[in-house]
Amino acid sequence: MKSQALLLLIFSTLVYLFASNTIAAETAATPEASTAKNTKHTSPEAVKQKLEATVLNQNLTLEKRIKALKNLLSDQMTSGKLPRTFCIWDPLGNNGPVAAAAKDQVLRSLHYGMQLSIEVFQDEESLVDKFITGDTCDAMLVRGTTAHRFNAFLATTEAPGALPDRQHLQLLSQLLTRPQLIEYMTDGPYVALGLVPVGSHYLYAESADLASVKAIQGNSVSVPASDTGVIRLIESAGGRARPGVLPAAVQTFTDNLSSMMIAPEIAYLTMATGRTGKNSRALKLPIAQSTLQLIGRTDRFPPGLAQILREDFLFKFNSYAQRLEQEQNNIPAQFWINPTTTDLKALEEFSQKIRIAMREEGYYNPVMLRLARKIRCRFNPDKKECSAQLE
Repeated sequence: MKSQALLLLIFSTLVYLFASNTIAAETAATPEASTAKNTKHTSPEAVKQKLEATVLNQNLTLEKRIKALKNLLSDQMTSGKLPRTFCIWDPLGNNGPVAAAAKDQVLRSLHYGMQLSIEVFQDEESLVDKFITGDTCDAMLVRGTTAHRFNAFLATTEAPGALPDRQHLQLLSQLLTRPQLIEYMTDGPYVALGLVPVGSHYLYAESADLASVKAIQGNSVSVPASDTGVIRLIESAGGRARPGVLPAAVQTFTDNLSSMMIAPEIAYLTMATGRTGKNSRALKLPIAQSTLQLIGRTDRFPPGLAQILREDFLFKFNSYAQRLEQEQNNIPAQFWINPTTTDLKALEEFSQKIRIAMREEGYYNPVMLRLARKIRCRFNPDKKECSAQLE
């Protein structure tokens, strides 16, 4: 099958990915695509194809690839720069951690010819509306579950239990830079340009005795309305999901209108820290990965530019992760409740059933789920799912 062959090809590159500290190494055998002298009798389409092939060739230096990219997009440039606007979500606005990280990207983008402008939104839904109209935003940085409607393949990374921790997500991020996956990164008018790790979804509770998977049964649990997989998990565990837009979901928990909350870690760190009761606790068991995903308009980010951006996001993966760790270190150790064996087993069982059901419903992407299973089995090859291969 096509997808199985693709997966084998992808995993054959892992040794190369782990060994490489830069995007690629140069191979002198490939000619430089930007040379104009020898293209005198070559059709414009052939020149374009040669430039595109150069940009996507990870065996060339980044310098040569960027030179080809600038030649390829020269007709779209103004004063030698490609103007683009990123609209980003940060619940704390211009002074928030996401905005600060995005502004760092402005200088980096100059290296590959982009004149990047940043617009910050505190209201995620307003940002999405602005992006859809196409008037202002060439790309948007939003939560993975919010990005689902634009690229289900990348958003499936946030399926409950799909990628248990950051190491699993980092390995997947390496795979996502392979050109063989380009077809999955594009969905009609939209293209996935990369992801940023922002921790995990955790279960927060008003007291230590409620910080368990079993305690969900019969309780009201606040949850962001876009986190469809987590809502299904709450219902499967016998709880009553109380969905709302992200700020409202956090506010409901901090106002003690619900006894529990499952939300992205970034939501707790930026919106709830210091406003929960002194007895509040969190179960130290990732429910799902939490990411910010950059979605662009296909007509504004052709394959070569999109590929360079995805590789740049991988290059910065550890930097983003370290920023998050600095924030996590501010949370007192006693805030966390260690999971029991019962918690681990229950979450694993609930999560797999939800992933399979939502795959059959067409919500989760089957190729991403297979990739995630193979990554889980790389870390834990003795798991039953590795031989059963239900995903």
